[in-house]
Amino acid sequence: MKRNNIGFAAGIALTLVMMSCNATLAASDPKPGTRTLVPVHDPYTEQQSLTGVDSQGRPNGMDDDTWARLQDDVIDYDEIVNLVEYRSVVAQQQYAAIDNIAVDMNTIVDSLTGSIEDLNGVIADLKDKKNNTSNAAEKEAYDQSIKMVSAMISSSKSTDTLHVAKSSAESGLTSTVNKIKMNMHGSKVSVITGMNAAFIGYQSLAELEKMYQKQVDMYQTVYDATLRSRAVGMATDLQVKKAEADLKSFTIKLNKNKENMRSIRDKMALILGWNSSNCANVSIGAMPPYDQGYIYTRNLDNDIAEARLHNVAYGTAQSTEDKNITGYTKTDISRNEARENLNVSMSDLYNTVIKAEADNAAAQAGYALAARQKGQAERSYAVGTVGNSEYSAALVQYIASEAKANMSQITASAAVLNYQAALKGFV
Repeated sequence: MKRNNIGFAAGIALTLVMMSCNATLAASDPKPGTRTLVPVHDPYTEQQSLTGVDSQGRPNGMDDDTWARLQDDVIDYDEIVNLVEYRSVVAQQQYAAIDNIAVDMNTIVDSLTGSIEDLNGVIADLKDKKNNTSNAAEKEAYDQSIKMVSAMISSSKSTDTLHVAKSSAESGLTSTVNKIKMNMHGSKVSVITGMNAAFIGYQSLAELEKMYQKQVDMYQTVYDATLRSRAVGMATDLQVKKAEADLKSFTIKLNKNKENMRSIRDKMALILGWNSSNCANVSIGAMPPYDQGYIYTRNLDNDIAEARLHNVAYGTAQSTEDKNITGYTKTDISRNEARENLNVSMSDLYNTVIKAEADNAAAQAGYALAARQKGQAERSYAVGTVGNSEYSAALVQYIASEAKANMSQITASAAVLNYQAALKGFV
């Protein structure tokens, strides 16, 4: 009689399981890498999407202000890392690679999840039927069925269960995604480093634009004044032609500089994820304030140790497996070279910050002197003791000194930013 009960229970379980599995497979709906997984082995773990962003492209855990800035059309220095990570061409390649894997793997995970849910429904149905019968033999049969179905979901005596299968599928998917991200990390570091340099280069061009614009304005004034002087017989045709040539020369320089700025802006925008049709709407943010005393708060040895934790070249060399355990090998040479190269790079960056600070101080002093000379020339020009050429020379010197001072401050600020970036592996 007991054998018949077991057979009855097995029949019930097999029929219901087949029905639930068929329904699950038919209803499976592949989802992209933005889907969120709740690990079956730890349901209280914080949920994270595979790609690191939700279906709207918002990064996991990003606050509202940062998210709003990431969506505007301004590229600020402090958002380059996020732009590369979440919007850039490299980010889109990573999303595509993860989605490619996730679509198939999600089908498996979803199918297993559905099967577990369906079998839990079977167990609930069996419990209802057990409670609704007064026949002891049937109760025993239902108990046997409940145990058999429960063992298919989870069992301490077997690893061949749906919970184990789902956990393995999720772990395999997560592991694959992590490998994709690791393989893309070096490319991201290169892009971030390049974008940092492009941002700083753009700031230098922006300062040159100011200088060229002032020079064009000045030579336009000189040209107009020379035309008026010729009209009353106080300037020659040669002087007019020279003034016109100077104006055209600096107008060409100004226009060429504007084109260079546009080119850098468009290339940055394209790499960081904007469509080509929207590049004209993008603007580059201002240079971060110069932290003059920053370097004197640093300890070079400690900073080198910090940089080692994030530097790709150093980390790759140190993690290279060396199967030869005897003697001094190529792997040892590679590791030592990577260590020494990083030491030299950090020392050079450190010294560059100090030198840039000294150069900036000298440039600011030169600018102050040129400002005094310009003031003196303006007073002399006003009373007629100096002519157009002398006044123009003083004005040119002032404009050049002002540009040099501003460029020196950009260089000094860039030196600090480059040192800070190197601490995070961007060098």
